[in-house]
Amino acid sequence: MQIRRCCPADCAIRSDWEKELKEEKDFLDGTNFKEASTLLKLLGSPLRLKIVMMLLNRDHCVCEIIYQLDEKQNLISHNLGILKRSKIIDSYYRSKHKYYKLDERGLKIIKYIKENMM
Repeated sequence: MQIRRCCPADCAIRSDWEKELKEEKDFLDGTNFKEASTLLKLLGSPLRLKIVMMLLNRDHCVCEIIYQLDEKQNLISHNLGILKRSKIIDSYYRSKHKYYKLDERGLKIIKYIKENMM
């Protein structure tokens, strides 16, 4: 990373400086930071992050998630509800059991996190 003078007086350097600032501004204006911030808050909880990492491998029913994470059922259910409302996970029934799986959006996010965590 180069350290540059602020507001360069040299015209040749100034035009490059203005171009770089315009590119940064275009990126900042064109990016949905509110949605990204919401996703980061959702996955900022270690428990929710563990849940979605489990679901990356395969679909799980609630009882498996409770057993694996050794947490209370109401805490797991609460966090599953948050993830589901945020469209990171989805659910379906198989027989009498409710299973959870990563939604398409969640799958992309978690694969990216896993690749960059290890």
